[in-house]
Amino acid sequence: MIELYRINLNLLVALDVLLETRNVTRGAEKLFLTQAAMSNNLQQLREIFKDDLLVRKKNAMTLTHYAQDLQPKLHQVLEELKTVVLAGQRFVPKLSQRTFKIKMPDYMSSLVLPKLLPILEAQAPQIKLTIVPSGSEEEADLSLGKLDMTAYEFEKELLFQDKIICIMNKKHPLARKRKISLKEYLNYQHVAIRHAHDRDTSLTDETLASLNVSRPIKVHLTYMGSVLQLIKASENLLGSITEKIAKMYQDQFNFVIKPLPFTMPLIDFYLLWHPRYQNDLGHQWLRKEISQLGFGK
Repeated sequence: MIELYRINLNLLVALDVLLETRNVTRGAEKLFLTQAAMSNNLQQLREIFKDDLLVRKKNAMTLTHYAQDLQPKLHQVLEELKTVVLAGQRFVPKLSQRTFKIKMPDYMSSLVLPKLLPILEAQAPQIKLTIVPSGSEEEADLSLGKLDMTAYEFEKELLFQDKIICIMNKKHPLARKRKISLKEYLNYQHVAIRHAHDRDTSLTDETLASLNVSRPIKVHLTYMGSVLQLIKASENLLGSITEKIAKMYQDQFNFVIKPLPFTMPLIDFYLLWHPRYQNDLGHQWLRKEISQLGFGK
């Protein structure tokens, strides 16, 4: 049995990178090591864990079953250890070279990044952001968006509330009406956005179902930008999107905004993070900057 204090922490960092890259050469480059040094690390790790960890299959390396099970556990332990170390350090935005990974849907990126980047450029020029989709299984420092069933594990802060409105091409038959009726809303084909990770039915369709009606959906799309492009291209489609996004892109895509002909609840948008980041000074700084971007609640 190997005592924990005898294990070089650098070996675990090397293992984390090897399991991610599945390649000795790329792993060595990522840690600024020679290939020989990384190969030596892998040999020591195999002895420690009594497993091959990485095995060659045709022209590539693949993880053993043990390594597949080990990878997420090891990565989480190292991230928590990093948090412990960073929590006791002084954070200076101007000098920090951290990279923060943030999960958010594309429409949230459109709202947040144009406001956040000027702050980073002025106050933290060396900090980098990696944005990944909300449905990604990658671990992230922060998440922005609506709550889901897993949100109970996270700390959270309400960023803002928004409402759903109706958009249409300026040449749409309903464009000149001040208000549209429910019957008119249901008489035209719709383009709807639905992410792969969202619930089966959107909030708009759930609300309509409570009224015992449904809208005819011509096209389901994954990205908000595609919805706006179709509304711009079609004189017959209707779209139902959040008001903040609609107002941001109204001039660019030249569409008309109308209130919905039925009542829908406001949608809450949150900033979420894992409790292990609660006392991370850099994390605290970034959360504060995002929460003060001025979306209105």
